[in-house]
Amino acid sequence: MRCALPMYPFPAASLDQFWHGLFDCMQREGIADVPHQLEQPQDLLQHWQEPGLLLSQACGYPVSTLLHGQVQVVGAFHFDVPGCEQANYSSSLWVRKEDAAKPLPAFHGAVAACNERHSQSGYHALRSAVARFASDGRFFSEVLFSGAHRQSARLVAGGKADIAALDCVSAYFLSRQEPEVFSRLAAIGFTTPMPGLPLITASTTPPATLAALRRALAASIEAPGLEHARRAMRISGFSVLDEQDYRICALKAEQNLAGGLADW
Repeated sequence: MRCALPMYPFPAASLDQFWHGLFDCMQREGIADVPHQLEQPQDLLQHWQEPGLLLSQACGYPVSTLLHGQVQVVGAFHFDVPGCEQANYSSSLWVRKEDAAKPLPAFHGAVAACNERHSQSGYHALRSAVARFASDGRFFSEVLFSGAHRQSARLVAGGKADIAALDCVSAYFLSRQEPEVFSRLAAIGFTTPMPGLPLITASTTPPATLAALRRALAASIEAPGLEHARRAMRISGFSVLDEQDYRICALKAEQNLAGGLADW
């Protein structure tokens, strides 16, 4: 069986401690063949489609589109950071400090940095935020694809882009890991809240195992021995969700296309 929590730049020691605690919770629920160590997948799309996938974390947009019918949603963590509420999260909009007083419409014709096209937080959330300000199907003069939220922040700080939408949980950790970059940036707002990053399992995972995974995740939130790790990772809760909860990600993208914002 394969397990990973690949989406957030958690403190490594805290992630390791949390996983070992969650491993124990999964064992107590009778889940067999749980790996002792988390994987570090390089190709996320391939990883999410592995037939032996027991538990991973994905992005809401591909779960509602590319991965439809190939995975089951287990639920989502709650995070105690600005821009999150219960199982929902948003993206924070980052610009250079000298542009912090500008409203979002003032960035018409600017250069945006996005991590990649299938990202809800870095691409589709920003696209939805500027859609009503677009002219002739365009808002930005150019969109640069960076490959990662970390790189998007660096592009804005370095002047190669003017604005980026960063998953608010990623932004929380990145701002502490890269203080020199974020010292040049300012957040000017948040995008519309959406269901948080889904915890997923393979479509072939039996219903009994899916139910056991949900119980184990809920138990990990209450486990006293994991309090320090949860605090460091900003995990404050867990909600059971299913694929239908993420349908809104695909619907919003379809609405943007129907509204003419096909080419930024």
